[in-house]
Amino acid sequence: MTNAIEPRHPIPPAPIHPLAALSIIVLDNVFGWIDLVPGAILGTSLLVGGLGFLSTMFVQRYMAKDEWGVSVAKGLVMGIIAGVPFQVTGTAVGAILLGWAGASQWIKFPAPKGKLEQFPAPDDEIVDVEVKDAK
Repeated sequence: MTNAIEPRHPIPPAPIHPLAALSIIVLDNVFGWIDLVPGAILGTSLLVGGLGFLSTMFVQRYMAKDEWGVSVAKGLVMGIIAGVPFQVTGTAVGAILLGWAGASQWIKFPAPKGKLEQFPAPDDEIVDVEVKDAK
């Protein structure tokens, strides 16, 4: 029986899957071409918002294993953020969520010291040694 000691995470996991945050960043960059086509803001905003909603909803449902209601709610929020006709909004929010997701995975505190009875050493680290009488 091996009891691996898991390090503690000081940062909770991000509310959005990293792939959903990345898709919002990519979709947000569609607004860079609006200046070339006058009058395309409304159509592009609705298209990008809808794509942001769908991509976030399906990523949260099938990759992050959220329930449908939670997935739809997160998709709606991220779709609105992506649909704002400014190139900065979705990129900023997506970058923050990506950073949060990375930090929650990579930054770990060591296991607590002084509580060895709660966290026994794994079996492969235990060494049996015979004690010789000192005479």
